Amino acid sequence: MRAEDLARAALERAHGTFVDNTARLTLEEALDSAGGYRSILGIAKHVAAWSAVYHSYAFEAEPRHWDRTDWPRGMRDWIEPTKGYVDEVMAWYERRYERWLESLGDRADFDAPRPPHWGSSGPLADIVLMVAGHWIYHAGEINAILAIRRDEAWEYSEEVEENHARPSATAFDPPG
Repeated sequence: MRAEDLARAALERAHGTFVDNTARLTLEEALDSAGGYRSILGIAKHVAAWSAVYHSYAFEAEPRHWDRTDWPRGMRDWIEPTKGYVDEVMAWYERRYERWLESLGDRADFDAPRPPHWGSSGPLADIVLMVAGHWIYHAGEINAILAIRRDEAWEYSEEVEENHARPSATAFDPPG
């Protein structure tokens, strides 16, 4: 498999996982953090922003860091708790994904060192895999928040052994 095809496949799979976990969010779910610090919306915003930063460093002659990227409604410390803002952040993630795919054309040299934002360098192939891993990691984080909120585990509709726990159950009490 060519490096371009592998890189594209990694991003497509990671994108699919992220979208599967965010596609049907209600506003209330998007604002939920399951008792943690960052909401699902905050996680999605984080994923899109770092996707923009990594892309900029990998492909642009003058890279733009966190504070110079194209934030929806500008960089801000607090989210706006509206469906419109959620939709803008999710659309921003989609644009970042599409930009990555556009940049992975035949002209991309996957072995040439590129500068990530922290000042070292690494091959484009490694950077693509870091980005894909980042998307999948946060998709799992979102999945966990939704499982807590919805009191269900998403396992492609499978009932599997590890889905037995409920908040009121103990390790010795079978469900039901």
